[in-house]
Amino acid sequence: MLGQIEGHASQRVVIADMEAGAGTLTRLPEGSLDVALLVVEPSAKSIDVARRAQAIIAERQIGLSLIVANRVRDDDDLVLVSSSFPGVDVVAIVEDPTVTRSDREARSPIDVDPDSPAVLAVAQLAARLGRWGLPVDAQRLLPVVE
Repeated sequence: MLGQIEGHASQRVVIADMEAGAGTLTRLPEGSLDVALLVVEPSAKSIDVARRAQAIIAERQIGLSLIVANRVRDDDDLVLVSSSFPGVDVVAIVEDPTVTRSDREARSPIDVDPDSPAVLAVAQLAARLGRWGLPVDAQRLLPVVE
């Protein structure tokens, strides 16, 4: 997979769900990522792991980083994550029973409820990445309604 990232063409989009931690990041060359989405839950352990990853990204100049605060239940959760990463953009994905339901049914959340808060937040995240000039089309994430 690292070879795919390292040899990417300018219009290729590679989305990789990497293991938690920083091991993979230490092997990426400078400038190899447009953006790293660091998914952080509002817990001390998750924040600590993401801080280490964000520090490696910045130190090695691998690319931009964006914090995705995942499973946010309330304003306190969002403040906890946001305050842990000063100067870094944070996008919130709310705790959503649709995600739990979709896991139980082995279906995608967008297929269970395309208007659920978590699905809409992911679409907004894609739109934000598109505004950064990345080749992401938020409309492709949403179902076509005829």
